[in-house]
Amino acid sequence: MRWKEDEQDDSRFKLDKYLLKMCAKDRLIELMHDFVLFDGGIKKLPRVHQYFGIKTAQEHVRQRKGGIIWHTQGSGKSIVMVLLAKWILERIIQMPRVAIITDRDELDKQIEGVFTESGEPIKRTTSGRDLMKKLSEAKPRLLCSLVHKFGKKDVDDFEAFIKN
Repeated sequence: MRWKEDEQDDSRFKLDKYLLKMCAKDRLIELMHDFVLFDGGIKKLPRVHQYFGIKTAQEHVRQRKGGIIWHTQGSGKSIVMVLLAKWILERIIQMPRVAIITDRDELDKQIEGVFTESGEPIKRTTSGRDLMKKLSEAKPRLLCSLVHKFGKKDVDDFEAFIKN
């Protein structure tokens, strides 16, 4: 994949411009430390949109803001999730926890596989009750679940259920 950044700058050849940006000392060290992922023994680096998405998310985490990263099909969701979660678990001091909530069972399984292959243990919850139980405990620090587990199934008063 090509690293495209700062497209409006035509002061030099694009290859030179991109190499200078990607290989600047601070960024190169950052890429090696925070952005190399071994997925089943295969070394992977993020694409440019993944890199800047993670950088923006890191800034939100530092400011203790929430947020959502919206992805399209084939955009590299799993890699972004693993790299950001690893960064949070390594850098945030007060025992952080990361819950990855997705909308499809196949994606939930894929995320579990990518995290496992990259050496990060993740707990995939089996039900809404299991998710709530795991969230009330100190460990595991890394969870994944389906958004469907937050539904109104077998609950008459959903607002009271949420309060409880």
